[in-house]
Amino acid sequence: MVQKGRKGKAGGMPVYPESLKIAVVHEYQTGTLSQQQLCEKYQLRSASTVRDFVRWYEKWSSQPAAPPALPGESESSAALKEAQLRIMALELLIKNAEKELGVDIIKSLVPNSH
Repeated sequence: MVQKGRKGKAGGMPVYPESLKIAVVHEYQTGTLSQQQLCEKYQLRSASTVRDFVRWYEKWSSQPAAPPALPGESESSAALKEAQLRIMALELLIKNAEKELGVDIIKSLVPNSH
């Protein structure tokens, strides 16, 4: 799952697939596992790699990753934030799978004219 080397250079830092980064970030945000536990589960170099994934995700998504519910914030608002996070993660997973497999997973809604 981990690709060794960076930009074609042997022996560099490992390059992790985007789908792995998203999975780790999502698990970390749910609070079920600590950074160290995620590091062990996914065989990452160190717990700081999890922090790097979170920073990467925040930059990619252009919004803070899993913002905690504010005092007085409704449950529906927190659920909406969670749903939006899941949608973004799934869209990135689909995009990555399309690129890796070389196929269109999401079909166009506009019918082809023959």
